[in-house]
Amino acid sequence: MNNIWGDMSQYNPVTWHWVIAVYLFLAGLSAGSLLIAIVMRWVKGDREESPILKAAALIAPVAICLGMLCLVFDLTRPFHFWLILIHYNFTSVMSIGVLALLVFIPLSFLYALVVFRGQLAAIGLGFLQGLADVLNGLRKPIETLLFALAVIVGAYTGFLISAMNIYPMLNTAILPALFLVSGISAGAAANAVVALLLFKTPAHDHELGRLHGIELPVVGIEILFLFMLFCGLYFKGGAAALALASLTTGTWAAVFWTLVVAVGFGVPLLSLLLPAPQRHGKGVMLLGALCSLTGVLALRHFILYAGQSYLG
Repeated sequence: MNNIWGDMSQYNPVTWHWVIAVYLFLAGLSAGSLLIAIVMRWVKGDREESPILKAAALIAPVAICLGMLCLVFDLTRPFHFWLILIHYNFTSVMSIGVLALLVFIPLSFLYALVVFRGQLAAIGLGFLQGLADVLNGLRKPIETLLFALAVIVGAYTGFLISAMNIYPMLNTAILPALFLVSGISAGAAANAVVALLLFKTPAHDHELGRLHGIELPVVGIEILFLFMLFCGLYFKGGAAALALASLTTGTWAAVFWTLVVAVGFGVPLLSLLLPAPQRHGKGVMLLGALCSLTGVLALRHFILYAGQSYLG
């Protein structure tokens, strides 16, 4: 306690806490899982529902709904959340994001209905079969719209916090791109985990192998964006350059180098050096995917907390 200024905890610069970091992670995960699965379907010209697509169709609506719960309960008056659904300011990033989410969330549920239309009767949802068949006839436009919305949702979380212009590390144009790519990395990892564990897909399945092969370029782009973020802070100078202390001092430096770099990037990349039979084994694939998810979750926490704490 300072005798003149009172309790110093009142000057804590962190206003957005872990609940927001988890929301940012879940929104990116939801968008990323759909983006990677839809692209793989388009590239292959697949007419069947692959385990990767089924995993994404499950993950996307569940993750975004959990993320929205985090966002709502972080509000000062959570039961007044509906007010932001009827009051829009089209110069506000948050309003644009809310509009995108209002379409993305129901559309992700409808897409899940299309993907699982063959199993609806078996899971007690046979009464939705007619709707699923109608939606399947509109699959291409639904898929295209969902893809575009997933890009917006994935990048919007980065725009949301980059609008906080008093924080040098957050107020950068790199953040939306970084969040979009790291969301794709998390989405690919989650798709692999659900396909392996829930749909019992063999570890040597061709689709899982393709998903695993995408990991290297996605992680490479993620590392490049992080490098650009830190270089931008350095060359900007002043308070921005001083924010780089987050990489060398304090708890968040340890989180960055241990969980983001060593666990999130290091373990999945090192697993690619293993001989093919071990690299495509179920245990190695699950370990790599869980490490990627840990790394992306830690990155969201690092950016949010270090960005608000290191003001130069």
